[in-house]
Amino acid sequence: MSINYAVGYKSRNNLKTDDLTVLDLFSGPGGMSQGIKEARNHNFRFKIVVANDYDKAVRLTYTKNHHDVEFVPGNITAEEIKNKITTTIRQKTGRSTVDLVVGGPPCKGFSLENKMTRNMENPMNHLVMHYVEMIRRTRPIAFVMENVPGILAMQQGIVIKTLMQKFKDMGYHNTTAWLLNAADYGIPQARKRAFIVGSKSRIPIDKPRKTHGNKDEIKKDHTLLAYTKLSDAINDLPKILIGKTCATSDMYAKDPKCEFQKRIRKKSRRVTNHIITKNTPLVTKRIKSVPSGGNWNDIPVKLMQVDGKYKKLNLAHSMIYKRLLKNEPSITITNFRKAMIIHPTQNRLLSVREAARIQTFPDHFEFEGGISNMQQQVSDAVPVQLAKKVGDAILYHLHDVIKAVPSKQYYKNNMRKM
Repeated sequence: MSINYAVGYKSRNNLKTDDLTVLDLFSGPGGMSQGIKEARNHNFRFKIVVANDYDKAVRLTYTKNHHDVEFVPGNITAEEIKNKITTTIRQKTGRSTVDLVVGGPPCKGFSLENKMTRNMENPMNHLVMHYVEMIRRTRPIAFVMENVPGILAMQQGIVIKTLMQKFKDMGYHNTTAWLLNAADYGIPQARKRAFIVGSKSRIPIDKPRKTHGNKDEIKKDHTLLAYTKLSDAINDLPKILIGKTCATSDMYAKDPKCEFQKRIRKKSRRVTNHIITKNTPLVTKRIKSVPSGGNWNDIPVKLMQVDGKYKKLNLAHSMIYKRLLKNEPSITITNFRKAMIIHPTQNRLLSVREAARIQTFPDHFEFEGGISNMQQQVSDAVPVQLAKKVGDAILYHLHDVIKAVPSKQYYKNNMRKM
C-alpha cells in the first residue's frame, strides 16, 4: 500500500525544484511564516504560498512583510473561507495540496492562567478543530500546530491525546508533541510553547536540539551557549525620554555590539515602530517605584489605588508592573502595555520595536495598525527564531524522506510506507 504524498511535480507553476509549499493558518502578523521561510537544509527551503487570518490590521502587517504570499482574509469557521483557501492553493501551486501546514489556533482557553475556561466548551478552543479540518482537506505531507503549554495539560492530558490520535487516524503516523522554551534557542525571552508536529512518513521528527542554557547547564554540556541577555537584544535602540511616545531619532543609538544585533539589524538602516503608549504622570510615578526585577508589589499601595484601580491587589498577577532584568532573558511577552511591562533601565513601558526584538522579529519587519493593535500583534506572535528552529527540524525530516528519491520523481511517484 502506498501514500500519495504530493503529486504533479511539473504542475508546480513557478516554484523551484526544492521549494516546499506552506499554508499558514491563524497567521497573525507572520512570525511563524518569517521563521519557517528562514529555515534551510541543503537546497531545500519552505515557500509560504497562502496565509489566512480574520484580523484586518494583521492582514496589513502580514501583506506588508510577505509580498509574495496570497493572503485570504476571513474567519476560517466559515465554509466559504475554507473553500477560498483551497482554491487559492490550487491557483498558486497547480495542486490541491501543500507540503506543510502551520498554524497557531487562538489559545486563550488553553492558557494555564485561564483556569475557568480550560475545556472544550470554550468556543475559542473549537478553532483547533477547524485547523484539523484544514489538514484533512489539504492533505499536506507534514504539519505544525503551535499553542500555549496549557493544551498539554488540558483535562488531564485527554485533549492532547485525542487530538494527536485524530492526526494519526488521518495518516500522520509519527505525530508527537514538543514543549519548547524560546530561551533555550538563543531567544532573549523565557517563553514556553507547545508544538504538535507530524508527517505521513514513519521516520521520526527530531526535536530541535537545545543550544543555550544557564551556568549549571553549560558546565555539564560545553556545547551550550549562555542565554541571550535582554540588554543584548535592545541596548542599541535610541532612548525614549519620559513623557514622549517615541525617540527623537530613528537612527540606531550605537553600532551592533553582538551577533544578535548584527543578525536582527540585517537589511535595516533605521529603527521603525519604536513607539510606546503615552504614560500619565501617575503611571510614571508607579514605574519609578519599581526596582530592577520588581513588580507592582514594590509600589506604595496608595499610589496603586489612587485612581480607583487595583482595588483587589491580592489578586493582581505578579507580572503587572514587572521591571525586566537587563542581564537575563525577558519574561514571556504577553500584551506588554496591558501588563505594564517596564523597560529594564528607563522609566517607561516597552516599545513595539523592543517587544518585537524580544520576539526576534528582524528590524526590517514593520507592523501596521494602531499602537494597541500592534502591541497585541507582537505579543501574540510566535518568536521568529523559535519558528525557524521548528522549521529546520521539519525541513531536515522532509529532506530525509525525499532524498531517497530524486526530487523530481518525488512529486511524480507514490512512496511506500516506512
